[in-house]
Amino acid sequence: MGKRVSLAALAQDDFYEPAQPAPTLRAAEPLSVDTPSAAVPPPVVEAAAVPEEVSTAPEGDLGGTRTVPIGDLANNPLNKRHVGGDDELLEMAETIRQHGVIQPLVVCSAEAYLAAFPSQRMAIGDARWITLIGNRRLAAARLVPLTEVSIVVNDGQVSSMYEVMLIENGQRKDLPPVLEAEAIEEAIKASGISQRELARRIGKSHMYVSQRLSLLKLIPEFRELFERGVLKVERARQLGELPQSEQRRIHAGGPPYLSRPVPGGSRPGTRVIRVSSPAVAAESIRAKFNDDELSLLVSLLSEQLKLAESAVG
Repeated sequence: MGKRVSLAALAQDDFYEPAQPAPTLRAAEPLSVDTPSAAVPPPVVEAAAVPEEVSTAPEGDLGGTRTVPIGDLANNPLNKRHVGGDDELLEMAETIRQHGVIQPLVVCSAEAYLAAFPSQRMAIGDARWITLIGNRRLAAARLVPLTEVSIVVNDGQVSSMYEVMLIENGQRKDLPPVLEAEAIEEAIKASGISQRELARRIGKSHMYVSQRLSLLKLIPEFRELFERGVLKVERARQLGELPQSEQRRIHAGGPPYLSRPVPGGSRPGTRVIRVSSPAVAAESIRAKFNDDELSLLVSLLSEQLKLAESAVG
């Protein structure tokens, strides 16, 4: 078995430390860019909830660090990123030109990748290796351009690919909420674990994971408004938890898209909870949620109250 390392440490994608270029990293002509050399970011602190460790060299893998031609690698076609590219890629390329790629890319073999995702055969072409951690570094290294990069082969990490993606996002926060929600959904499907277990692995609360998934239940009209920034994430999450028929009714009512009572009774899908007193209700809520979840609940209720007050005003 190979050396075991922290999954969260491996997921610290695209961060650099000042160093001389590694002798195995040979660049062609220097990259010509107008952007000033990017400052070297400080070391990144790992997330508080560190996911379980995984081996960088499972049995069956060759493991270890090696240097390969950059043309043998492909970016992961399933890696979720902003539509429209990455504005910081040129700056990253300039940093790589000066210091090299300090941390090896974590890859899997094309055979292992296609065994898990056979529909991506055309997307990866003739590549021998698919990048699991370091997709931005690989794209930037091609801009330098480097002729070789260092890699660590880990076929066993294909199954946790979406988990790694979510850990990376937790450190960089560069995924829009809907793309993060899609990665959460894919991680649960791929691993067969519960929302609560995934939340533990990626260092988030169960409520956070549940709320992100609710964004995927938005009707197309509300999803478009959310992606345009008309709806804030908390309101979009609240709408996503409603039945689609109720969402359509609210959308038809126009801005500010508040729930309105249905004549003759409660809204569809609404649960009515009867309690003897506010104190009993508060105690019941405290028993069901932790401190972080309670803080979020208070924030959501405050926002809902402000929306209601603005509608009345």
